[in-house]
Formats: sequence, C-alpha cells, structure tokens
Amino acid sequence: MTTKQTVQTHLQKATAPWSSLLVTPPGTAITSLVKPPPGYALRIVQGKNCTTPTGLFKEFARALEFPDYFGHNWDALEECLADLGWLAAKGYVVLITEAQSVIPGDDEEYETLLEILNDAGEAWSKGQTADERRAPFHVFFVVSEQGKSKRKHWRLAELPSLERKTPSPKRGTTRSVKRSTRKI
Repeated sequence: MTTKQTVQTHLQKATAPWSSLLVTPPGTAITSLVKPPPGYALRIVQGKNCTTPTGLFKEFARALEFPDYFGHNWDALEECLADLGWLAAKGYVVLITEAQSVIPGDDEEYETLLEILNDAGEAWSKGQTADERRAPFHVFFVVSEQGKSKRKHWRLAELPSLERKTPSPKRGTTRSVKRSTRKI
C-alpha cells in the first residue's frame, strides 16, 4: 500500500516536486497546513501582487528580502533563488497565496516562473547554489477549490493538504454496497 506524500513529509526532503499545488479546505489558514520544521525559512508571496512579471519580481523581492542589486527580471530571479545567502536556513518554503492570480493571462510567462522555481529546487537539492549547500527548497501555489478552477492548467503536482486516514469499519458492522442492475 503506497501512502500519498503529505505537505509535512514533503517539506523535509530535498526532492521533486519542488513546486506543488496546495488546495486549502474552506476556512483553513494556510499556516496551519504548512508548518516547516525548526530552522526553515517560511516566506509568503502574495499572489494578488503577481498579476504581471513586474509585480511578481517586486513581490518575490519583498517576501524573500532580495538584496538591492536584484535586477527585477527572470535571470535575476533565478540567480537570487539559487543564492539566498542573506536568508540563512536549513530549508526554504515559499507559499504563494491566491495563486490563481499569478500571471493569469500569459501562459508563457507562467511557464517561465515554473521552470525557474523547479530549477531553484533542483539546484538546492544538488548543492548547486552560491554556497554549494544542499537544502530543501519548496514552493506551494496555494488556492481554494474555487481558485483552483480559475486556471485551466496548473502544471503542478497537487499534494494533499492534510493527512487523511481512511476510517475502517467498526467490528460487527457491515457496509452495504448498492449495485446498479441497469444494463448498458
């Protein structure tokens, strides 16, 4: 029996997927779903500020405290994500809230973002970073069920937000299964 990987178990590994979709149940705070281990840096990117590449660069720079030399372009984003020397931690977790708002009208720019985030995760997993250190690096695109439906293709693996155990039937009870007798 294989167990689906949950957010908590995934955070502790420097393995793919480095970017994942996290659908939040109604009324649930994202910080209650994603609890990084001690020593990890948790940063929250406001997706509503990322409707354009320019807005996205500003928001990532704010959330991840990029240095003043950050060039506000895709190459600079890639370089800073593979450095993070100013943000010393055992691992990195980035939550992008309201992820349906991230570059909604431009699939090519959205694909570029996904590629850069995955490249950063891979670089951290292999020690191909500025300080040659290996560390988990994960980005979660956080959406509600309603928000999830606003983007046709997420191109992200969806991780279960909570550990769910299937309850087993109590002893002495039977489940009745209604079978259809209709012929097709």
